[in-house]
Amino acid sequence: MPEPLLIVRNLKTYFYTEDGVVKAVDGVDFEVYEGETRGIVGESGCGKSVTSLWIMRLLDEKGRIVDGEIIFKGRNLLELSEDEMRRIRGNEIAMIFQEPMVALNPVYTIGDQIIEAITLHQNVDEHKARKMAIDLLRKVGIPEPEKRIDEYPHQLSGGMRQRAMIAMALSCRPSLLIADEPTTALDVTIQAQILELMKELQKEYGMAIILITHDMGVIAETADRVVVMYAGKVVEYADVKTLFNDPKHPYTYGLLTSIPRLDIEQEKLKSIPGVVPDPLNFPSGCRFHPRCEFFEKGKCDVSEPELVEVAEGHKVRCYFWERVDEVKKLEAEKV
Repeated sequence: MPEPLLIVRNLKTYFYTEDGVVKAVDGVDFEVYEGETRGIVGESGCGKSVTSLWIMRLLDEKGRIVDGEIIFKGRNLLELSEDEMRRIRGNEIAMIFQEPMVALNPVYTIGDQIIEAITLHQNVDEHKARKMAIDLLRKVGIPEPEKRIDEYPHQLSGGMRQRAMIAMALSCRPSLLIADEPTTALDVTIQAQILELMKELQKEYGMAIILITHDMGVIAETADRVVVMYAGKVVEYADVKTLFNDPKHPYTYGLLTSIPRLDIEQEKLKSIPGVVPDPLNFPSGCRFHPRCEFFEKGKCDVSEPELVEVAEGHKVRCYFWERVDEVKKLEAEKV
């Protein structure tokens, strides 16, 4: 098997606040290979966006790396100087942020911002950069790119702003594209168009994608392999077909059974009881145990389970993952 393009190993990111230490990311491991889409899924506050921001080295001084490595093309990004990181950021690794109206500068035109990204990393003059920017806007499906290039973010619809963000991210043909909730603020039809556009461009450029979302439907449509995160931890890790057909962690199973299905009759949707724990005061043992139907006192609340491989390429962090299989079997018999 080829070497991974990106390796995140035992990443621990803590925020030091007046109220205490927030362990936003607490020992996360995963790899990304060339040309694949790696999905990272979980509820808000699970640490998935913080992980992506550390790959880009974009967090402020309150966030600190306590342990771990981020290896990109054989180099540990955490050991690079800011000048070295600046040459990688936007050039070899690019990012699409979840709210383009916030990420785009409102006082510069769309063209100005794409041209700046091109001239910063490529040896071209502004005239050629403008032509390249127009071609990029056309490629991402923005109509009349010769006109739109001189418009400001507020003059574009939400879908077109997101397309402009994608054009900017792809301006230097990065090896890795990080997409943080790229369809969150868009309606369903525009979501589908954006996801299809990303798949087409990935195929054309051969880049890898890290897709961060809370939407399991987006993961099913787009990802090759998936990391499921909960309260700063990876709780399950599998290829997308395995994850949807054979989830092992109670949290993953809860996420999937809370989605409406058209193939069976459902009287009511299931839900995961409780709420995501306070990051300043995570529960002892397994962090999911206060919400877990398989919780066993004296074990789940005392020690944290390891991430173990239950099948080839399928890992889960749970003492009682076999009980999920038993419940799935009973549910299947009912249908």
